[in-house]
Amino acid sequence: MKLIILGAGEVGRELLKRLQKEWNIVVIDQDEEKLKKIVEILDSDSMNRVLLLQGDGTSKLMLKKAGIEEATAFTACTGDDEANIEACRIAKEFDVPTIYAVSNSTEHDHLYEREGINYINKAVATASLLERQIESGIVVPTNVGLGQGEIIEVNVMPTSIIAGYPVGKFSSRRWRIVAIFRGDRLILPKPRTVVKPGDRVLIVGDPKILKYIAGLIKSGEPQFPLQFGIEEVIFLPEYREEVIKDGKFFYENTKVQKLSIYFCKEVEKTKLKLFDNSEKGNIKKKKLKLCEKEFFNEIKGENFGLIVMPDKYKEFPLNFGIKTFPVLVAEETLSPVLVARGTTPVERILVPVSGSFSSLRALEAGIELSLMLKASLSALYVAPSENDTKANQLREKVTKLSYMYKTPIEFVKRVGNPIREFSKESKKYDLAVIGARKGRKVNWFSPYPPYFMLHKAKCSSILICVGE
Repeated sequence: MKLIILGAGEVGRELLKRLQKEWNIVVIDQDEEKLKKIVEILDSDSMNRVLLLQGDGTSKLMLKKAGIEEATAFTACTGDDEANIEACRIAKEFDVPTIYAVSNSTEHDHLYEREGINYINKAVATASLLERQIESGIVVPTNVGLGQGEIIEVNVMPTSIIAGYPVGKFSSRRWRIVAIFRGDRLILPKPRTVVKPGDRVLIVGDPKILKYIAGLIKSGEPQFPLQFGIEEVIFLPEYREEVIKDGKFFYENTKVQKLSIYFCKEVEKTKLKLFDNSEKGNIKKKKLKLCEKEFFNEIKGENFGLIVMPDKYKEFPLNFGIKTFPVLVAEETLSPVLVARGTTPVERILVPVSGSFSSLRALEAGIELSLMLKASLSALYVAPSENDTKANQLREKVTKLSYMYKTPIEFVKRVGNPIREFSKESKKYDLAVIGARKGRKVNWFSPYPPYFMLHKAKCSSILICVGE
């Protein structure tokens, strides 16, 4: 994500301090001394992601030099309203998705409004904060808790992942919906309260991922795997080429921002250097002495964007009610776990669907990956018999999702044993995305298909667990 900040004054510096860890940022200012102050607040990790340019931010040439054509967001916060408005007008010409400005005078607010520019008036914003605290003692969200953005209000669009679902279906230790505003009504949601398009929801959570959750809720724009976490983890109990291959592919082709590699045996350093040339950087490597046990303790209680591990754990223990290591990790972290079989790059994605909430959640993750990777997507339903009527209901749900996300989804029906039919079908695909519910018991007499599917798949497979 790329942000251009016009103005290296107090507002620009404060904005950069808050966003420098996760954004590629360009700061433009004509004052060399102000730009020097920017250098003083940069941490070592951000040095390579921040570019400082001295010059006129109302010049198209300067803005092109700053990369305006690739910018995700543009903010004009100089002390000159005319410069702010002109710069924002140019940003609109380049179709920058998000544009904001700071208005320095209420007398100029109408100029921003006339140009259709989103703006914040410094004086009005400050007075509003003080008014609320003086009159009611209520602290507004910007100063709640740690003051780092733990509370966000989001508009729910028709394509949102939460539209049409009950609040209780969203199980995350890192964020939750605490209030719904519907028209002029405030709703304190219960687990069965259904979120509707047009609602405004108040969500509370970890500021590290909350803005990504907000973006996903607002528009349904692909963010995978940021709704789970910003970090990818690769686990190498022994060196496996397919783990490195798949891990590198997802690190470079999704929105994950950090990478940690845990290995148990000595691995030739040259084999792990494949990641060192990545533009993202921010890579950590650690050797484990106790392997699985130590790795489990390292990740316990945390959330990750993706955990990649080898296909060395067989499904046999599931027959006796013992969950395999990939399943335990997925349940403990509620993070997507990828069993790597080296079938990347991904051109065809398969998602088994049963009508359960967990399988539809997996399908939505599959849709995100399909859009990101420009891969085809198929939803597989295995019916117990030819006369099964559930297939038509599922086909309608899949069609609805296809329409909402404006992406084609092939509906595939097979008849027979769901685990066996899925295994056969998976030979044709590069990636399977499997949804499961945490805490489900499994044994020989009562097999839980998703856990067996993870091990029986013939392609690289992601297991996504939802809460109990």
